[in-house]
Amino acid sequence: MRLQEKVLERRLVYAGNYLTTHLYVVRLPDGTTATRDIVRPPDAVAVIPLDDAGNIYLVRQYRPALGRVLYELPAGVIDPGESPVRTARRECAEETGMRPKRLKKLCVVYHAAGFSTGCIHIFLARGLTAVKRPGPTAGEFVEPIRLPFRRALRMALANRIVDAQSLIGLLWTKRLLDHRAL
Repeated sequence: MRLQEKVLERRLVYAGNYLTTHLYVVRLPDGTTATRDIVRPPDAVAVIPLDDAGNIYLVRQYRPALGRVLYELPAGVIDPGESPVRTARRECAEETGMRPKRLKKLCVVYHAAGFSTGCIHIFLARGLTAVKRPGPTAGEFVEPIRLPFRRALRMALANRIVDAQSLIGLLWTKRLLDHRAL
């Protein structure tokens, strides 16, 4: 069975500062038509800053969509013309005050593949050096925290870390630690 859908029509529904939304009219594999809402956010990175003592650097940040403060990996949007590696280095330093010497790309994940094109490149950061954190990016307030990696993993398993990119990054890092592949 052929699974691909053919786009018959594409209409811009919303264009904002961060994302756009389109309405697609598609032909399904059985010949019928349907509509699809497609969200297009910018691509981003998330970083797992892990020091030689086994500590991880997370951030606490208020998320208005959820109405609460979350514990998360440092992360940010890839600026136009910027590589994911460069973004990872920049975001790690800006949000945690730690600059990595080495980055290892772990994976690329999609926010919500059913309706969003956005992806997040997840990196492990090693060889951390303390740097002065610049002032906050306009409209962004984060609180960096350092804690043992195993504690962060327990927080994730207790549903205290809840965003997908952080959960995926922590589990990838645990796998590498278990296999001593760092």
